[in-house]
Amino acid sequence: MTFAFSFVFIAPLLYLLARLANRNKTTASINTPAVSLLRELPTSLRLRLRTPTLALLEFVSVVALTVAAARPQKVTIVEQPNLGRNIMMVIDTSNSMSGEDFPTSIGMTTRMEGVKTVVAEYVRSRRQDRVGLVVFGNTAYLQSPLTSDTLLVEKLVHDLQPRMAGDGTAIGDGLGLALKRLRDIEGDSRAIILVTDGVNNAGQVSPLKAAQIAKELGIQIHTVGIGTGPVTLGGGMLGMGGQVVLEFDEKTLKEIAQLTGGVYFNASSLEGFKEVYRKIDELSQTEQEQPDKPIVHELYLPWAIAALIAILASCILQATIFRRLPA
Repeated sequence: MTFAFSFVFIAPLLYLLARLANRNKTTASINTPAVSLLRELPTSLRLRLRTPTLALLEFVSVVALTVAAARPQKVTIVEQPNLGRNIMMVIDTSNSMSGEDFPTSIGMTTRMEGVKTVVAEYVRSRRQDRVGLVVFGNTAYLQSPLTSDTLLVEKLVHDLQPRMAGDGTAIGDGLGLALKRLRDIEGDSRAIILVTDGVNNAGQVSPLKAAQIAKELGIQIHTVGIGTGPVTLGGGMLGMGGQVVLEFDEKTLKEIAQLTGGVYFNASSLEGFKEVYRKIDELSQTEQEQPDKPIVHELYLPWAIAALIAILASCILQATIFRRLPA
């Protein structure tokens, strides 16, 4: 048994010192005649028991309250399962992801909202895997390294917005950043899921060059093309007219997947996404270093109940059997 707040055990000592200090104080009294006659009277059993009984109950209540306040705990260490996959999600957050051509059961929504819905659902199901998140626009950013905390990654996915990394589409930079996080992990449990709807038009790394590096490292890249084809966006500069036609580079995505042994899907709907995830589940699992999980059982309640019983017993006895009559 361990204690969360062991310093609380100084409380009984302080209480004892306070009692001793109070005991040495003299109190004012009034002399009454014939007090000696009262002293000669025999002491009753109730009177003899009063002081030690109440003192014992007081001691029990102080000790029990102290132990309860110190929060006694029993800690059990549970070994975590150490088999899983290592998956980096690489998500396009360019302006084109605001195009509204992603079909759902309730109608069309933006590509970004469709991606967030399905990717978050997938991350939620990866309890035994490690998942990381990279987003890219004009440049690429690491939102989360590989982690078994899938709740955190899911929250980060829900926070994604178009243009959060710029208007461009740096697919190669996004893949390169994900490869840096996977290259030192051994085994064939590593994979990248690339989700994009555009053409590589920014960044310093060519998507096919990044795919070649992934092939040499033995890392699969599964590519997901978003949308149903070219989309026209309105708005322009400051929302004052103008239109931008967005292309969909299916050819490059297929080449990336084929070069690395991955698969390509045109995820024009939610079902297209789910096919990608079923393919990921075919990857082998590998051992991972994960901290053991402590399970804490709180044991303060019996001590708190014991203190309450002692205090109630003392109050009841002082009001009944050990009651003092007024002088």
